[in-house]
Amino acid sequence: MSDWQPKLYLEFGKERTQPSIDLINRIDYDSPKRIIDIGCGPGNSTFVLKARWTEAEIIGLDNSEAMINEAELKYPAMNWLCADASGDLTSLGKFDIVFSNAAIQWIPNQKKLLTSVYGMLNKGGVLAIQVPCTKNMQIHTELDKLVSSAKWKGLFTDIATTYSIHTADFYYDILCDLSSEIDLWETDYYHIMNTHSDIMKWYSGSGLRPYFDCLKDEPVKTEFINEYENALKDAYPTQKDGKILFPFTRIFFIAKSI
Repeated sequence: MSDWQPKLYLEFGKERTQPSIDLINRIDYDSPKRIIDIGCGPGNSTFVLKARWTEAEIIGLDNSEAMINEAELKYPAMNWLCADASGDLTSLGKFDIVFSNAAIQWIPNQKKLLTSVYGMLNKGGVLAIQVPCTKNMQIHTELDKLVSSAKWKGLFTDIATTYSIHTADFYYDILCDLSSEIDLWETDYYHIMNTHSDIMKWYSGSGLRPYFDCLKDEPVKTEFINEYENALKDAYPTQKDGKILFPFTRIFFIAKSI
């Protein structure tokens, strides 16, 4: 799969960062010494962690060189590591907080991953994660309908993606084997978009990446984008002031190591 485009991703930086702020505000830990941000991207969530716990050693980890380069450029005084979170991270040692904001949906075998990163916690440490739940969101269901249609499905037979969607009960069933102290909730964020093209731009910076990789011919890619955007116009009606409400569901969970 092609690498991320940090600048495109950060065009909606405020909206993408708010869930990390909300999650961090729910973490009950006074003075953690070591924190790791799994799938830190361009460092927006890692910076929020540092703003709260200024004295802690914080590592931002991501497997995207482009994202890590952007993080290093924007926050040069912080610690960044380009590495695959699905690999062996034991050499990094133990942490008081293992954090992740909108990243683990891209990592294979989330059950194995969560068990592994939970094992990186010190006693009394906190696992705190936010993950999008796009399963029933129209931006995802309309995409599914389009790519499975007779016209388009032949172009996506070799799609390279590790993206997987799960609901809250899936995460609870994993966490309850690890901890007896679990906090689990779901939030719908209503993003106010100026145009349906903005919704396309939002998804182009994340979920559409593997689909665009399959469309090598630019006119074909443009046709696909136009058809998808037209489907989104039907799915997301324009409000009376001309803006579009773009609801986005996110799952949050916190588990304590005891």
